[in-house]
Amino acid sequence: MSFPGKLIDTSAGRVFVHSSGKEGAPPLVLIHGMYVSHYYFKPVLTQLAERFSVTAIDLIGFGESDRPAPEKFAYDAAAQADIVDEVMGALGIASAAVVGHSMGGGVAVALAARHPARVSRLLVENGWVYPIVMPFSGRLALLPGLGGFIFKKLFSRGDLARHFRDVFKDPALATPEMIDYYWERFNRAGARAAGHAALKAFAATPDNTADPGRVKCPTLILWGEEDKLFPMAHAKRLGKQIAGAKVEVVPAAKHSPHEERPEEFLRAAIPFLEGRDVQAAAPAAVA
Repeated sequence: MSFPGKLIDTSAGRVFVHSSGKEGAPPLVLIHGMYVSHYYFKPVLTQLAERFSVTAIDLIGFGESDRPAPEKFAYDAAAQADIVDEVMGALGIASAAVVGHSMGGGVAVALAARHPARVSRLLVENGWVYPIVMPFSGRLALLPGLGGFIFKKLFSRGDLARHFRDVFKDPALATPEMIDYYWERFNRAGARAAGHAALKAFAATPDNTADPGRVKCPTLILWGEEDKLFPMAHAKRLGKQIAGAKVEVVPAAKHSPHEERPEEFLRAAIPFLEGRDVQAAAPAAVA
């Protein structure tokens, strides 16, 4: 089910990238969220590839990329951003528009802050930039000592299915095929340790991170209005910290608008990524 791609050597291991779109089109880099991969951009990938040269990256520890031991890789936003910078360099992408969702949103913000020349325009979709209130399963996984055992040994397919159903306003979007796809990758050698390390790293995100204030490129913050885990207050706060950023809401969506409401996502995303004014039909701006 993964899209075709290739592995790029980096200082942390091999990183899988899927490339699509027209040669010579403006470059666009897609960065995924926790426990998933490049593949969940499927609902919008075809439309984006009609306008951009798209590179969808599997972050270290996820999807088809290598899964180094946590003692060898930090799995936080800064470490992942540095690897994305390496991948872009290896592919000859000097600068690109970047879309980051959830955990990938935090990575995208860190990339724009740490490697500003790489990011021409930044779209943050329900990004993990500030501390969140963890659901019960997350709190269990973060228990000192015991949490790692629970996550690596006891976390079941049913737990993963509940996680995905909670992500969507319509739980039916978490199909058995989707769950099977991510469950298989979740159980590859080293994947659970990597996932747990990423969860711990992002759960420890400081409330006063300086990264947003260092972002200088044009920025759109696009948020599902019914996301309970990453509340709209985070979008508004991020919009105030990034100079000139616009904040828009996708109605009737929770945590993953590009999967739940792809047409609404694209109506806001494409004009911004192309540097045009947002169309009147796009989701309304948030005050």
